[in-house]
Order: sequence, then structure tokens, then C-alpha cells
Amino acid sequence: DFGLCAQLSPEHSKRSSSVSTPSWMVPEVMRGEAYGPKVDIWSLGIMGLEMVEGEAPYEGETRLRVRCSLARGLNGPPKLQNPRHYSALLHDFLCCCLQVDEDTCWSAQELLQ
Repeated sequence: DFGLCAQLSPEHSKRSSSVSTPSWMVPEVMRGEAYGPKVDIWSLGIMGLEMVEGEAPYEGETRLRVRCSLARGLNGPPKLQNPRHYSALLHDFLCCCLQVDEDTCWSAQELLQ
């Protein structure tokens, strides 16, 4: 869910606007903070969860509940419902994508290695 695309540059490396579905939004966007290109890594992780689980995380929750939960970091990042059904490699990949702290979230280059 890439609700809003923008060209980032060294001079303007962060954005602060948001147009997206709450389930796919990183916690810093929920808190109204500036964000960088790693927001797309979070979305990739959410898409991976949706592909293997058959539904997006927080399915059935209200938008407000999802926003509040993510913004406050109440439950940490979404996780596989049945991790034993999937490879350790997939589990590790999703964990690297779905880091609540932008500084620990992997970059696209790191994920491809």
C-alpha cells in the first residue's frame, strides 16, 4: 500500500505527510513524525504477512484502534500467527522489515544480501 509516493533527496530526506491504510503505516507516521524511505520496508513486511497469512494484520480491528496501537507501540510489530508453519528465513526477513524503531529496520540493500 504505497498511498503516497515522493522523491526524496539528500537535502530533503524525510517526509511528514500521510495517506495510507493504518495497517500498513509505520509507527512514526502514526505519531505524526517525519519519516524516510524505510517506510516502504515496513509496507513490504506487511505485504509479506498478508500474502502468507491470507489477510492483513489487524483484520477486523477499527482504524482508530490500529492507529492507537501502532502509534503507542502497545503490541510491538505485527507477527506471523503461526510461525512454525513457515521457514526461519521468512520469519527473519519479516522481522527485519517490521522493526518499530526506524534505526533498526533494515534497508532494501540489507534485505537483498
